[in-house]
This record gives sequence, C-alpha cells and structure tokens, in this order.
Amino acid sequence: MRRFVALLCLALAVASPAWALKLERVVLVQRHGVRPPTSSNAALAKYAAAPWPNWSVPPGELTPHGALTVALMGETLRDAYRADGLLAATGCPAAGEVVVWADGTDQRTRRSGETLAASLAPGCGVQTGWAPPQPRDEIFGGSAAPQCRIDVDKGRSAIIESAGPGGLETPASRAALVRLQAILSPTACEGGPGMCFLGENKIVVGPNGPSAQGPMFVAAGLAEDLLLEYAEGMAPADIAWGRAPSEAQIAAVMPVHERMFGLLRGNAYLDARLGAPMARLILAALAGDSGPHSGPNLKLLALAGHDTNLVLMAGVFGLSWTLPGEPDITAPATTLAFELWSEGSRLYVRPVLYYETLDQLRTLHPDRARKLVLAFAGCASGPMRSCPLQTFQRHAEALIPPGCGGA
Repeated sequence: MRRFVALLCLALAVASPAWALKLERVVLVQRHGVRPPTSSNAALAKYAAAPWPNWSVPPGELTPHGALTVALMGETLRDAYRADGLLAATGCPAAGEVVVWADGTDQRTRRSGETLAASLAPGCGVQTGWAPPQPRDEIFGGSAAPQCRIDVDKGRSAIIESAGPGGLETPASRAALVRLQAILSPTACEGGPGMCFLGENKIVVGPNGPSAQGPMFVAAGLAEDLLLEYAEGMAPADIAWGRAPSEAQIAAVMPVHERMFGLLRGNAYLDARLGAPMARLILAALAGDSGPHSGPNLKLLALAGHDTNLVLMAGVFGLSWTLPGEPDITAPATTLAFELWSEGSRLYVRPVLYYETLDQLRTLHPDRARKLVLAFAGCASGPMRSCPLQTFQRHAEALIPPGCGGA
C-alpha cells in the first residue's frame, strides 16, 4: 500500500509541474533628472534676501549632470531586467519591445527620455517619442474631459481627509518652514527683504476645483530648489547661500516639501481624476492591449515624466513608501516600476521603486541605484508580495470615473 501511495504522489508531481515565475512585461514611470528651478532667478528674487546662484542651463532644463543621474538609473534598470530575463543579455530589442514616451512639454523630460532609452538599450537607436508641447499630453498633464471633473464639495472633503485632524501643516513641516525662513530671508517677517512664510494655509476653490494653497506650498518648491543645488554638485558656498551646504541641513527643510506631496499622494479622489490617462495606459500596457504606446510585443514601456506623476500613480494604485535617511522620496531619476509576472496561466503585478540617494545624485557613486520592493495596499497575496492582475485592475477601475482618461 505504501508503495502504491508513493507511486501515486510521484505521478501527480509529474502531471502537475510547478510553474516558475516569469517576468512578462514592465511599465516604468520615471522622474526626470536634476534641473534648475523652473522659474528664473529674477522671478525667484522676491522669495530670498540674496541673489540665487547661476546654473549652466536655462530654468527647468535638464543639466549635463542631471542627464548622468538618469543614465545611472537607466543602467541600473537595464541590468535588473536583463538579470530577470525580460531584456536580452546581448543584442538589441525587436521592434515594439522597448518603448520610451516622454512629456513633450518640457526639455527636461524629453532629454531624460532620450537618455533613458540610450541606457536601456545601448547602441540600439531606441527612439523616444512625445506629443507636441501644446495641448499638453494628457498622459502627463491630466484630462480636461467632463468625466474627470472634480466636484467642489467632494474635492474639499478629500483634501481635509488626507490632511488628517491636525490640518494642512504638521509639526515637522512647520519646523522645516522655520528653518527655511532662516535660510531664504531671515528678516523678512520683520520687514526685511524676501518673503515671510508665516501666513495661513487654506483650501481655496479655483477654476480647476479646490486646492490647498498658502506659504507652505510656495515654500515646498523652494526647499526642493535647494535640494537640487546640492544634487547638481554645486560648491558648498553656492548651496543655499552657504547656509545649508550639507545633506543633513538640506534634509532639515524638506519636510515642508514632503508634506505637500503627502497631501496629494494620500488623496485617492483627486489622484484618480488627475492621473486617469496615465493610469489607464499602465493598465492597458500590462494587459497587452494594442495602442499607440503598447501592444502584444511590448516588454518594457518607460514614461519619462515628473515627480507629480509618481505621486499620482502612487495614489491611484494604493502605494506608499518611506526611504529612511532620504529627504525626498520622489527625487530626480526616481522610477516606479509595475512588473507583470506569470506563474503558469496566473498573472501578478509587483510594484518596485528604484531610487538614488541624495549623495548618489551629487557624486554619481555608487554607479547603480537602489531597489525597494513595494506592495499595493490591501493586495499583496501573490508571489513576492505581488497582486493578482485582475484584482489590481479592479481596484484601479473602481477609483477612476468611467470615461475619465480615455475609457
């Protein structure tokens, strides 16, 4: 009898092979590389007591150093997906296997896309595509369709809910704002030059619906500008006028920036409407649907965009992350990957974040980015903390209004 049971078990094992996991497809959402402030020094002058430092390129454009931060990320992704068997170890991808699409509105995203394409497939001539600057590509800028309209009352309630009981500011963001005041314009609140950031933050209703506005939201962008000075590799005397030349001092002002993005990332109502076109593209590409940016031959689709796109996709798909020791969780070149894995006939989606530390952005060492495996909120039951594709799709479709974003 024991012999019969053993033979039966062996027969069942042979008849029911264990399926190996296979990486089928990846969609990447990447922030551009290091850039100067998007406003000119003349426009920024009202915020600071001293002149802003000069950059090597016009406002908002990708710097040569910024291109190197994107190349470092692209080489990391190439190595990772070669190791996972998605990309061939040698040779060039076939037509339609690797697609890079950038936000055509800005030079920094177009050049970042081109740098990423060259790094993913060196010497293969993979082209980066983009739409004309105007009207802005809905994939990166959102849709003005009536189905995506933000209801004033629901939008206001969503902002209040994402802020929590403490309101728009937190003790950490308030402390960071005080530090930033001392760096930008120490005497502005006593009538000196620059801007005083002590005003009230509040929810206001504009032509595009409700939004949170106030000095904290102005300061958030200025804090990021100081971080970019550090990431660009500027001399200590040119970083925050020499008042915050170290990584730790930059980190001390960044909670005001992270609070602003945290309010958006935690707001599924707004995220689903603002991010619908990109979210639908991700869903279609992972499913293998044919379209202008995807199709059945697709292995890797890269979207070269902005930190806002990363935040919106995190909100739509239920993702959050922290990077201990890092002051900016959507820093330049940060890349959010949606990986489609198969196990026999079963399909799963796994989210992964690739990022460079602030010191790495500055020095380009080490020469490979870091990897952090994430998990979707409420769905991590699959292999490697993944989510079944159908569940992943249902969760997103439940948030995105019908007809918003092209479907």
